Amino acid sequence: MFKRLTNFFYAPINPSIVCIFRIIFGLIATYQIIYYFKVDYTYQFIAGPEVLFYFNELSFLQPLPLPILKGLHFLLLISTVCITLGVWYRYAISFFFIVFSYFSFMDSTLYNNHIYLFSLFAFVMIFISADEKYSIKSRKRKDIAKMYIPAWHQYILMFLIALPYFFGGIAKLSSNWLHTNLVSEILSASKNNFLTQLFSNDTLIAFVKYGGLIYDLGIVFLLLFKRTRLFAVGLILIFNLTNNSLLFDDIGVFPLFMIVATILFFNPERVGNFTDTLFIKKKKVVKLSQKEKKRLKKQLKSKDVSATVTNGDAVVVENSDVLFAKSNKGLVTGLLLVFLIFHLVFPFRYLLHSNNPEWYGPGVHFAWRMKLQAKKVVTLNLTMQDRASGATGEIKEKTFISHNQSLHLVDRPVNLVLLAKYLKPKIEKQYGIVNPKISAEVIVEFNGLPAQQMIVPTVDLTEVDERDYNDLSWIVPLKMSEED
Repeated sequence: MFKRLTNFFYAPINPSIVCIFRIIFGLIATYQIIYYFKVDYTYQFIAGPEVLFYFNELSFLQPLPLPILKGLHFLLLISTVCITLGVWYRYAISFFFIVFSYFSFMDSTLYNNHIYLFSLFAFVMIFISADEKYSIKSRKRKDIAKMYIPAWHQYILMFLIALPYFFGGIAKLSSNWLHTNLVSEILSASKNNFLTQLFSNDTLIAFVKYGGLIYDLGIVFLLLFKRTRLFAVGLILIFNLTNNSLLFDDIGVFPLFMIVATILFFNPERVGNFTDTLFIKKKKVVKLSQKEKKRLKKQLKSKDVSATVTNGDAVVVENSDVLFAKSNKGLVTGLLLVFLIFHLVFPFRYLLHSNNPEWYGPGVHFAWRMKLQAKKVVTLNLTMQDRASGATGEIKEKTFISHNQSLHLVDRPVNLVLLAKYLKPKIEKQYGIVNPKISAEVIVEFNGLPAQQMIVPTVDLTEVDERDYNDLSWIVPLKMSEED
């Protein structure tokens, strides 16, 4: 079984689609980084805020001095250009992955699923041969260019595209999507009323609710089969254009990326034959070293490989053992299996702590649970109390956090704990209060349900262990109905 899987991963394929995807990724990454310049990302979201709401597992990410951040930002732009052109590719994509991830995951209020997807793609692309064609490298190469890469280079990119679709569908099976007024809230907040003019409200809600569920669960399978692939592309165009133009105004370039990334599901040989006629004037074949030629001759005698000899020197081979070294194939297959299994299991980690990560927080991020919560803050009062005298005072939380942080403060309840622990030493110093108690009255409308308490108002947030995901007693359970 393992050997068959290795042969499947290492089947030789045309690199054209992988290399085209490199260009697509590079262009979209360039656009994203230019957008970061437009909004002054390094100051507004990293260096400027007084406090950052870190992920527990990533709390080691700390802001560097602003001049260094701006320098990294500029180099990030250079790296995206290098990725697009295919020059110094491995260095560029490695740098992009490290710095882009550093910028993206320093503060949980910045989290976005498509940003997480870009980061995953950048990580994977470090290890694949995405610059073999349509690149500065391939144009400058003096020897004859390689014609094949291992199939897993394309398969793993397909897998990453499938993740947000499939797990987005799994997430839509939850009560937050099916049994709240979330879809109604989405439609009422949409930036265009075109759909509401075409359909009745109930019809539109049912269409978005169940159509979105069926689409997410089924679209990858439609893409995988040749007979349904073009139909799937049509659905992808309709779905993503509708999301971008009619329903949401905060998903940026993500719809365009998901549309153009469908090229990964097409036949690489056919796409390669077409694109080569546009970009490559001279047909290129594999040129083997003397050592490789000797190994080829032995394998030809044992009939383990088939080949075509051109001009007695260059060879086009069809067996992966000639193209790809045997020594590390088993190791790579094992690592690929670990990667695949991890990303199939990791999104379900929230089940260890609660059945509603959108309300409680643990497991809601890095799990492709997209557009499953709409929290409208009705009341948010932070209170400090002197334990000795019992005197209390109000804390104006917006004094200490940025506008973006304020918008997403209650998306993850633990952010209130982090804010309270940040404020505690400041209160002690400013007011001379020893070990002040900080509590919160938080009332929210969740997914269109009636307003309700989110935090137990008597709990001292400074004493809550933000790393203990199993103790969520400081969060009031969500009431889905009056009977709860």
